[in-house]
Amino acid sequence: MDQNKFEILKNELYEEVQIGIDSSTEFEKRFLQLIAMCNLSLMTGDENFFGLFFIQIKRKINFKLSTALETKLSGAYFTAYFNPTIFLECTLREMQALIKHEIYHIMSKHYIRAKKLKNKYSELAINLAMDVSINQYLMYLPPWSAQLENVKLAYNIELEEDKTMEQYAQKIQKGIDKKIKKQEEFEKDFLKLHEIWNDMDDDITLGQIDEIIKKTANNAYKEKVPESIDVLMKALNRTSEIAWKDYLKNIIGTLPSGHKKTVTRKDRRQPNRLDIRGKLSNRIVKILIAIDISGSMTDREIEQSMIEIFSIVKNYPFDISIIECDEEIRRIYKVKNIKDIKEKINTKGGTKFSPVFQYIYDKRLRDYVVIFFTDGVGEKELIVKSYNYKTIWVLTGINEELSLENPMGIIFRLNSSVEKKERANGYDLIRDAMKDIRSEWAK
Repeated sequence: MDQNKFEILKNELYEEVQIGIDSSTEFEKRFLQLIAMCNLSLMTGDENFFGLFFIQIKRKINFKLSTALETKLSGAYFTAYFNPTIFLECTLREMQALIKHEIYHIMSKHYIRAKKLKNKYSELAINLAMDVSINQYLMYLPPWSAQLENVKLAYNIELEEDKTMEQYAQKIQKGIDKKIKKQEEFEKDFLKLHEIWNDMDDDITLGQIDEIIKKTANNAYKEKVPESIDVLMKALNRTSEIAWKDYLKNIIGTLPSGHKKTVTRKDRRQPNRLDIRGKLSNRIVKILIAIDISGSMTDREIEQSMIEIFSIVKNYPFDISIIECDEEIRRIYKVKNIKDIKEKINTKGGTKFSPVFQYIYDKRLRDYVVIFFTDGVGEKELIVKSYNYKTIWVLTGINEELSLENPMGIIFRLNSSVEKKERANGYDLIRDAMKDIRSEWAK
């Protein structure tokens, strides 16, 4: 890239912005030419990944943006939005750092992770946490960027290096809640960070976002790349731990089934006998949902879990019953749709799992799948052995393990903790790798 041509064009555009020029086709064309030159400067050496990644991102101008640059997912691709008024105040190195900053937001799945924290922390805490988790590793950022030091001073809190955005959000929120005097001047610069994300499509799934990120990153993953990018790529490509609902989907096709006679199929043993009817599978999905009503599962979680179950079995004839129990069975009823679900009975009793399996044995419910929602605290050993086809244990509380020594089934968690989710997605791996490559991202 010709540095002189870049500086001349940048200065011309900056002067036009200063005199109050409105966005025009000609101005936008020249501004995007400047961005292309900046992108070209990232196409060499260790910067190659960032240049190849950003070249796949569409670019637009937005003078109403509260910061220099933000990206968002638009359909099947990413779009970068620039506010020329702010962006043109930056040096070439600062522009490069801002582009890297956005790419690390994407690679770290910050949009999804921020969404999961919205009901837990304020928007300000989340915005600051996302940025300090990235910016501590980037050099040459503009002076107005959120950094560990200025956030620590603003809220009189201690923030350690090399932590995840979730850990920073928790500490920053505590600082916001405890502050004595208003920090209006500091906060107004960061409260509207990532506001463009609010316009993103809420219907797009985590899986779809993963695929778009992977596709964009893989296209840029050529030859030598920074170690930090290599770590993020491994995290992106790591297979997620299967959830209880996915396991249920997988076993639906293996459920025992009876048969019914049909004239549309020949008898397999005597195919030449046209007078003998053949057989078709008469599969009925039979599920028994046991809910430990002494545990920590809320009515809302019960409803959400039932919605998942109904969506899985919707293409099959099904027979679903709910058993509520603590140290004994309190209620049993059938459900055909979400409206049939009743508020759980509140009891103060302990927890025993055996009554459910005794009921299954007594009623000879061999071909049923049992989904047992419990906080995990109960007996160490079942009085009666499991008689049914499959058992899925879903832990709803903070306990990591089921008390049963031989549970006779497979164990999942209803909702993993933030820390476990981070590990499953490789965020701890990223954090550990960064300890040894603090300034490597912006060499």
